[in-house]
Amino acid sequence: MHKTTGKSVTEVRIIEASVQLFAQRGFRGTSTRQIAHLADVSEATLFRHFPRKARLFWAAAESRLKQLKLGRHLQTSLANDVNPAEVIPLIVTFLLETEEQEPQLLRLLCVAANELRGSERMFKEHLGPIFDSVNDYFGRCAAKGVVCNVDPSMVTLGMAAAIGTHRLLHQLFAGKSSRWNTEEMARAHGQLWLNALRSPGSH
Repeated sequence: MHKTTGKSVTEVRIIEASVQLFAQRGFRGTSTRQIAHLADVSEATLFRHFPRKARLFWAAAESRLKQLKLGRHLQTSLANDVNPAEVIPLIVTFLLETEEQEPQLLRLLCVAANELRGSERMFKEHLGPIFDSVNDYFGRCAAKGVVCNVDPSMVTLGMAAAIGTHRLLHQLFAGKSSRWNTEEMARAHGQLWLNALRSPGSH
């Protein structure tokens, strides 16, 4: 169970049940009665802590988003403009490990984007610093000619989307889960993006 700072045991149980059900069934497909049942509390108790279902969803999403932080080595590498050959595998590994350790996060983000208004604020608050760090890094690399001259936001978002949905799409099209482990996927995706971003003048 994830630690939720400042929350009572009951609140944590409700939030964890919400994460599970919202990720599985979406916002509209999940009722507060179902959440209360899974959390083993009464619906009245649930509403004492979370008067509105939307507030409960945001608490559930935030409980996962707060866990999402760049490691110190990756932060330092990005800030110091370390060579993409070293940085891209770190970014790829971060994305793959996030997908592996927080499997419900991507689903919650999709639910938020498709079913609720106001998701932009939470995305910017929690994901904005990560996006900015990676985006600015690729922008500086392009300006120096270290990578090809392409919109850095396309690179940042494209990398996140490709890696975040790889396993799911592989399962949909191949009919089975990806056979690669995280280390193999990191190596393959890292090489793919390095080749795609290589500047025409580089070797």
